[in-house]
Amino acid sequence: MPSSVVIVTSIASLLGFAINILVTSVILWRGRKKYHILFALILFIAACWDLGIFLVMIRNDFPDEVILYPNIMSIPFSMFPTLIYHFTTTYLNQPRKKSTIALYLYGLLGVILNITGFVRTYSGVYNYSWGNMARADAITIFSPNGTWILVYYISILSSCWLLFQARKTEPSPITRRHMEYILASFIVLGIAYVKVLPTFGVDVPFLLPLGILLVDSFGVIIGLAILKDRLFDISVYVKKGISYSLLTAIIIFIFDYSQHLVATSLGGMLGEESGYAHYASIAIIIIIFMPLKKRLEHFIEGLFAKKKIEF
Repeated sequence: MPSSVVIVTSIASLLGFAINILVTSVILWRGRKKYHILFALILFIAACWDLGIFLVMIRNDFPDEVILYPNIMSIPFSMFPTLIYHFTTTYLNQPRKKSTIALYLYGLLGVILNITGFVRTYSGVYNYSWGNMARADAITIFSPNGTWILVYYISILSSCWLLFQARKTEPSPITRRHMEYILASFIVLGIAYVKVLPTFGVDVPFLLPLGILLVDSFGVIIGLAILKDRLFDISVYVKKGISYSLLTAIIIFIFDYSQHLVATSLGGMLGEESGYAHYASIAIIIIIFMPLKKRLEHFIEGLFAKKKIEF
């Protein structure tokens, strides 16, 4: 029987794959500019990574496959920092040719090294009590993993800084709002990298599904921005009831997942058979989430219609 961490992560990664593929399709369908293609590629690579995690979770009892899928997904992921930076400079119409070319050379080198087998991001398996995870090579400043993480965060932080600076001088309120959406999505991507910590021997199980849910949020933010504020000048008309139901379902999923996560953690301390862990988790989540409930309702009512979220 798979652990709760494996089950929740498999569900979250499949959900993220569907969301990111859907938003990618919308951007490619309605977008015609260069930055549309670049952002669609970012979403597509995020979707590929979700798919890889999903395959790892459903095939978790097969160590060879636990290593195989992450190594395959590392090939397109090598281009992720480059695409984020190139998209930002293109979207803001602030071309930075030298830094962009340097990032493309670095990304393409990573793709070639991964394809030829000179570099293997993952070379073993961690056998945790909750499941198996691919083991990443140790991080040093000169190691492939260490260098890639450094480049990844330089790209994210540089893009966030460029968006922040451009927002301060942008006269159009709607364009400023678009920049805020993109900035928020990039911040989420930066935090979402906590999902890889178990591949470096950090035995904190909730980091994996938490990171995957944050990647899901990346696609959700962009999707909502397109629906509500025509992000990227893309207009998509859907029934408000459908959009409301999807957003509510995601919020309820996060609520239920949080409750289950707390119950699992308390169960580990009090004993797996202890019923107190379940009741204590419900109390904790109510204390944390109930003050936010009205704010969430007002937010969704402002977007769609006056309905209630029933947790």
